[in-house]
Amino acid sequence: MLYVGNFSYNDDKDQANNYCLMPCVVEADSADEALEKFASKFASVRAESDLLEGASEIYLDSLVELEGIPQDPVITQWQKIVPAIDGLCSVTSALPDTSVDELFASAYGWGEDDGDEIELEDMEDLDGLAEDDLEEEGMEKPFLTF
Repeated sequence: MLYVGNFSYNDDKDQANNYCLMPCVVEADSADEALEKFASKFASVRAESDLLEGASEIYLDSLVELEGIPQDPVITQWQKIVPAIDGLCSVTSALPDTSVDELFASAYGWGEDDGDEIELEDMEDLDGLAEDDLEEEGMEKPFLTF
């Protein structure tokens, strides 16, 4: 399977308090393996270059699973960044294109109950995360902390 992870982080080196978006693609047998590969890559990039120098916490915005290489284009994430009182606000949707073949591609959801997404109970072993870990005062926990 191919996994597309869409990640973001606040750039601590940026005085304007902007943030960075970082899509990443990997082939793996499971979502767990894909997340382990992403984490390993980010740790390696941070150790070997200054690309992630301003990243102290990296967030997983979405994880999309593809059964193979798409023959037709697939939008894996849509994101709109708008001004907010305290800076910028991000509105994001994984697989926003309604014509996506649900048997070919799926987006993982955490804590959402619409019947089509994987329930959190099925993913509790995912990188050791549990429902209480995902929310703290309405905030998502980071995927990776340096």
